[in-house]
Amino acid sequence: MRKSNVLLVIFFLLIAFQSTTLDAQSDADSIRLSIDIDEVVVSATRSETAVADLPLTIGIISKNQIEEEMPLTPVETLKYEPGVVRQSDGGLVSTPIIRGLSRERAPVLIDGNPFVGGRIRTFSLIDPFQIERMEVVKGPASAFWGSDAVGGLVNIITRKAESGYNKDFKLGASLYGGFQTVNNHLRGRAELEGRGNGIDFLIGVGGRNADNITDGNGNEILNSQFESTNVDFNVGFSASEKERFEISGKVFTNDNVGFPGGLGAPGPPRIIRRFAPDKQKALNMSYDKKEVSDKIASVGVRFFYKEQNLDIDQFTNIFFPMTTNVNREIHPMLDVDVPNFGGKAFLSFNQKKRNKLTVGVDYINEHRIGTHRDLTIKIMNPMGVQVNEINRPFTQIQPDSYYKGLGLFVIEEMHFGDKIDALIALRYDNVKTSIEDGPFDIPAIAEIYNDDNREDNDNAISGNLGVKYKATETFSLSLNLANSFRGTDLFSKYHFTAVGAGFLVPNPNLDPERGVFYEVGAKFNNKKIVAGLNFYQNKLNDLFVQQSLTFNDAPSIQFQNIGEATITGVEWSVKAKLGTLSHVFFNGSLVKGNNDITDNPLSEIPALQNVAGIHFRDRDNKFFLQADALLVSEQTDSAPNEQETPGYTVINVNTGLNLHQLIDNFPYTKLMIGATNLTDKAYRSHVSRGAPGNQNVFLEAGRSINLGFVTRFGAAVH
Repeated sequence: MRKSNVLLVIFFLLIAFQSTTLDAQSDADSIRLSIDIDEVVVSATRSETAVADLPLTIGIISKNQIEEEMPLTPVETLKYEPGVVRQSDGGLVSTPIIRGLSRERAPVLIDGNPFVGGRIRTFSLIDPFQIERMEVVKGPASAFWGSDAVGGLVNIITRKAESGYNKDFKLGASLYGGFQTVNNHLRGRAELEGRGNGIDFLIGVGGRNADNITDGNGNEILNSQFESTNVDFNVGFSASEKERFEISGKVFTNDNVGFPGGLGAPGPPRIIRRFAPDKQKALNMSYDKKEVSDKIASVGVRFFYKEQNLDIDQFTNIFFPMTTNVNREIHPMLDVDVPNFGGKAFLSFNQKKRNKLTVGVDYINEHRIGTHRDLTIKIMNPMGVQVNEINRPFTQIQPDSYYKGLGLFVIEEMHFGDKIDALIALRYDNVKTSIEDGPFDIPAIAEIYNDDNREDNDNAISGNLGVKYKATETFSLSLNLANSFRGTDLFSKYHFTAVGAGFLVPNPNLDPERGVFYEVGAKFNNKKIVAGLNFYQNKLNDLFVQQSLTFNDAPSIQFQNIGEATITGVEWSVKAKLGTLSHVFFNGSLVKGNNDITDNPLSEIPALQNVAGIHFRDRDNKFFLQADALLVSEQTDSAPNEQETPGYTVINVNTGLNLHQLIDNFPYTKLMIGATNLTDKAYRSHVSRGAPGNQNVFLEAGRSINLGFVTRFGAAVH
């Protein structure tokens, strides 16, 4: 959807609902009126539980925060969470590092369902305007969610209409829009929703388009552009106040998504890579009932089907030695499709003394269709004149592979009087992986496989024990012990391709990763000041990382299990209330990662980071202002293949007006204006990507003036 079309959709719906009866209600419910989140109910433990009763470290990002911060992707809103750092691949693609671990070790859930098919792209396939809230679990969560949650996880709850049970039918709409100057990023979303007579529905359509980003030196970050469109729906039926059946789905397409920093930069680019397009189709069904009986607290059933369809358009330039003249232009167009489906079911039982037992089962089936490729190779002479061309037709070059995961879990929530809360979780996982016997575009790869390693079956038992001791009304201590499990994913185990003069070699004998974790924390909360301090250590075994080797007489790389590693960290946070709706805040984290076999630092470990700021909102919520500074220290404790990075400070300012609070009978409307990287700082993050080992990275975005608005009508105002 082009920029002009996005605006047409927005203005059309705006006109269509001008005649609707408008409710200029307060949005106080969506604002964190308190500086504490203890009363927020989360689903991160497989059953709805108040944060105050959990001995886990969980961060909550509200819809209101996301709207007012105007993030490019959901990852940007996580920067205020201690222990979470943004890792960028440039442009639209970024992922969070949670306590020193990212991507495959910090998975993403969408409404509790796993995202499968390419975690590098996960957050780029989510429009921030679609989000109701985000729950960030910091620390292993394998006992709750199974494989991969080694460092933590993010559970994204998407928007839905208000329940229609026992209400008259009413229509509404929401309009969202924004613009960022740093890349001419224009975005918009329109929603139609209704509820009443037991039915509720929400239908949304949106688009995002952006040019290349400009860095702090005023230079374009080439190949960082993108285009995006999405359509989604959520329909629910409530036969009673405590019961709901829901069906939802979406089609999300990113196109022309560039990856800056191609190998060779800042010299002549060797690789120009784009996702063109990257499409996600999803369909979900769920049934929930609460307060089923005196004994049964709740029951839930989920089913989902999802397809990830990725087309990669890539140019690779091979240069003559010691020159900038091109020897070969290699242009593959790759098609990678990953359909998957799964589901889960659970029961929660009421017990004596407010205790609750939850039991459940979940299943996932992933089919990674072997990569298909269309290849063109142009060969040049030393004068740069083409002398030959090789064309290979579109064909499958890798075998299909399969992943099946089954998990059984039991979670016990216990309360010993008003002083002690405990959480015990136990989970069994079975993971089966397999690959077909062809085709193999690289004959030498086929020789790796035999009848004994084309299939694998791994089992794991994960546990979690957490205790929170409420010493006084204002002070509590917590202890959390857990182990983690990461099953071998299909990409790490079976994927292969040519890399330079060598290969990415598959490793069908790869073993699962496992870890043991402990955390101690303290929290003070007197309703005016909230302060927290957490210390943790994560001991990891059999990490699989890319290692160098010689294969078929060529320098190559392969995912291999390496011995042991330790990640140790400290997090702190202080928030002090100023008046009714205002506060100042300061938080930060320090993470150290060490390869215990080589005694070298681990790669992609963030530098010491702090965030300090002030959030002012007048007591009638007519306007708000937030100013904050991200303070990052230099990182000299680098892995052998990494560069050291200097420290930097980035200043951000956001402000806005709530017109419905300023003007009587005005529709619910928020106008926002902000500036990210206000001083136009030229900097790069230690964990930015672009080439392995951060040897070749781009600068981060320079100053951007950001504009945004949110308007709601009728039933959408709730």
